[in-house]
Amino acid sequence: MALIVPPVTNLKQRALTRSDGEHTMFPTVVALRDDRVLCVVTSPRTAVTLACAHTLAVGLAPQALALAAKVQLDDGGEAISYTVMSRERSAGFAVQPYAVREGSLLFGTPEKGTPHDRGLMDELARAMSHAPLDATRVSRKDGADSAANPSFLPEDEGRMALDSGTCASLQSKVAGVQGTTLYLARDGEHATRLLAHGMPKEVLLR
Repeated sequence: MALIVPPVTNLKQRALTRSDGEHTMFPTVVALRDDRVLCVVTSPRTAVTLACAHTLAVGLAPQALALAAKVQLDDGGEAISYTVMSRERSAGFAVQPYAVREGSLLFGTPEKGTPHDRGLMDELARAMSHAPLDATRVSRKDGADSAANPSFLPEDEGRMALDSGTCASLQSKVAGVQGTTLYLARDGEHATRLLAHGMPKEVLLR
């Protein structure tokens, strides 16, 4: 949760200052790998956002996925719910209340809870049950002599090719419903190498 909460609350803060009058934080799926937030996909439709979880699980080989969404509390207040699923399919659920005061957001501490509807958790579990693509088996575009005897990219290059292709696919999927895909590169060099593997510029963050 310590890794997931900061980018989600940042998205909520950004939603509050949108100029188009839409201030709702869209349902958002967060992918973690190597103990850092790697990719965030958000769209106004929960079904579309959840469908992206399957693509993330296969293409990015995340250690965990989390779905963050706005919810109403029993007392009439508002909160962000976090539904988390690990690769080992260990699940978690937490709720973080918030309030708007004079145009600013005040966030409470996320607290462990019990989901009213396990459908989201079950869908994340189904996504994480998919075997991820193997980064050691990515064919080199210009180096394969035949389908039976391909030449593969080194693992780190294969990983970047898979990440780039996955994010391009996700951005294409959510763009039509005003969604967004964001990928966080480790540093400038990593970002440059990702671009060479086809990572869309509008997706890439440093």
